[in-house]
Amino acid sequence: MTVTLTVLCENTVGRPSRAIGEHGFSCLIETPEGNYLFDTGQGLGLRHNAEILGKKLSSIRGIVLSHGHIDHTGGLVKALGEVGNVDIFAHPEIFRRRYWVGMHERRSIGIPFLRERLEELGARFVLERDFVRLTPRIWLTGEVPRTTSFERRDPHLMAREEGGGPLVPDLFSDDLSLVIDSPRGLVVVLGCAHAGLINILRHVVEKTGRRDIHAVIGGTHLGPAGDEQFTATLAALKTFGVEKIGVSHCTGQGRAAQLQAEFPGRFFFASVGAVLEL
Repeated sequence: MTVTLTVLCENTVGRPSRAIGEHGFSCLIETPEGNYLFDTGQGLGLRHNAEILGKKLSSIRGIVLSHGHIDHTGGLVKALGEVGNVDIFAHPEIFRRRYWVGMHERRSIGIPFLRERLEELGARFVLERDFVRLTPRIWLTGEVPRTTSFERRDPHLMAREEGGGPLVPDLFSDDLSLVIDSPRGLVVVLGCAHAGLINILRHVVEKTGRRDIHAVIGGTHLGPAGDEQFTATLAALKTFGVEKIGVSHCTGQGRAAQLQAEFPGRFFFASVGAVLEL
């Protein structure tokens, strides 16, 4: 069995090409059991980069959404334009109204489309809270329990409860990751890891009963993390014995450089055009 992961959208372009970078993330997962799109970026680079990288979005069997932020869901309309009717796997709270709140600014950062419009374009939402099997070799984590004491939420990220009311801290119950059972071990694909990188890996180990994590790829949300949180995350990450660590998006350049120094020979930048073959 051959599984290929190709990053289609990310903040940076990792190799000389006509691809474009954008703040966000999208990864095409090609397997013998069908191809899946994990997140869609903001929508600026999805179709363009897929064409440049020789990938056909029309081959997609399903779309997985890691959480309801625009930089992971903004390409949904363009993806639906390529594939038509398709299952979209996500958490029931994916459509929460979400904001980035600073001292002098508040920006809406939730899914930029109404659910009804997406369904008119062919989206068939499959909403699930639990750890579920997508194919015989692919799982979705569903809600991830928060078990660590050091992984903290980003104070700038807020949400509005259904029906209105004041803004409240966004706890990201909808944050999910994708797990692949590959010939080399488990591969964990992250969106932004708002649930906490270590919380996610612990959840994967508990649900699968396995610790052979071959690779972790995607956004880790360690960019905003303080030194104490980053140090504790680093120590915990080393206990999993991950063989390949491909970070992107919300990891931040500074934290990515630190991870590269800590995991020589195992680290890579999961930028646009990065490929992981298993």
